[in-house]
Amino acid sequence: MFNIFKKKPIPGKKIIIKLSGLHCSSCAMSIDNALEEVEGVYEASTSYSKAETSVRFDPQKTNLQALKSAIQGAGYQVI
Repeated sequence: MFNIFKKKPIPGKKIIIKLSGLHCSSCAMSIDNALEEVEGVYEASTSYSKAETSVRFDPQKTNLQALKSAIQGAGYQVI
């Protein structure tokens, strides 16, 4: 028997980036939106309470510097 509800793994490389300058959960949403606009980003999930973002991306299409630039462009700092 097989599980038809099993999720497929999301492709790409996953990294955690520590942040500063977040003041509320809307800040986290702004960072997610900025990161998801970067070509090659599959998923971004930012935690206001942890002051970090988890990003899954295709390293053939983007890199850490591009992710940092997107975060800084949205008005936040990378630690």
